[in-house]
Amino acid sequence: MTGETHDSLLKSCGCAAIRRRVEGYAVNSGESTSRRIEWGPWIVVTVGALLFMLGAGRFVLRHRFGFMDALACGLAVLPAGLLLLVLDYVIHHAKLVSVIPLGFAGMLLFSFPVFDVALGLALMGAIAGPALSEWKNENRLRRLASPHGENKDP
Repeated sequence: MTGETHDSLLKSCGCAAIRRRVEGYAVNSGESTSRRIEWGPWIVVTVGALLFMLGAGRFVLRHRFGFMDALACGLAVLPAGLLLLVLDYVIHHAKLVSVIPLGFAGMLLFSFPVFDVALGLALMGAIAGPALSEWKNENRLRRLASPHGENKDP
């Protein structure tokens, strides 16, 4: 069936009108919400929250969480952040060698619930810090651009 015959058949049966109505309701994939959401930060925050909950659950199963454990969790955030920096550098510059810091992180996560909590907090903080500062800057710019001189920003 040639293209002309097919088009004339569609016009004669009224299918073209139906096609136009259906195409009018078609969703453009560029405009869909899932295309506009940046999924990377949400995934990192979710993994961080899961690690935090895993560490907290391991502390609950041990039936012990004292001041020294809380201090250790707080102090272990710095080495966890340093591990994230090293892992990021290694992944960007030597992908094959990234197995070593990943194995080290896995060993720490498996062995110490303190490191679970600390790495979860470091991951969430790595995303939350820039996101909060960006939000703060947007609010400041919005107040500065307000009409009628209502800006009260010092």
